[in-house]
Amino acid sequence: MLHPDSKLSWKWVTIALPNEVDNSSTVLKSAGFVCIVYFLTAAPIAHAGSLLTRHQIWALEYASVVGTSYYADSLPADYRYARTLQAVLITESSLCRHKQGIDHRAYGCGQLHPATAHVVDDTHVSVRTLKRDDGLNIRLAARYLSYCLQQMSSWERGVVCYNKGPNHTRAMSDEQVATDGYLDSIRRRMREAARLTASTD
Repeated sequence: MLHPDSKLSWKWVTIALPNEVDNSSTVLKSAGFVCIVYFLTAAPIAHAGSLLTRHQIWALEYASVVGTSYYADSLPADYRYARTLQAVLITESSLCRHKQGIDHRAYGCGQLHPATAHVVDDTHVSVRTLKRDDGLNIRLAARYLSYCLQQMSSWERGVVCYNKGPNHTRAMSDEQVATDGYLDSIRRRMREAARLTASTD
């Protein structure tokens, strides 16, 4: 469901990526017929000058609050944990806009798998809860990010761990980590998070 403050506009697209789609049309071709299907979503936040919905602002600010809590106590200050968490939420769900991952196995603001949520919370968390309770999802994402950053030998490996898991990340060479696409995305999203935070002050 669209947030009431979402900015709406019409635009033709040929490929609909999760965090790049606004009010768009998809063309479906079948048996010689062409069907144009229009669908509505909130405007993207990933471009300079775009506006955030109230809920996206809440997610950005809540991540900042959670990021300065005890989750960050055991981490070096130069890990910039709060900003990293904001960047994770922007990368994973465009600040809680997209609640289901492309693989249909990860859910909510932090795109968590139920098994991952169970590991960090030690209780069963249903898919429904992961998708609907944004506050809980962000706190679970914060716990998992903190866990990864503590388990890995560097901030870079900790970030990659959030995306690929600890076992896979430990097996990666330093060169593979340095050139990892998710790591590059988080670095760019951290800069974006700084701009967005400044614009909401």
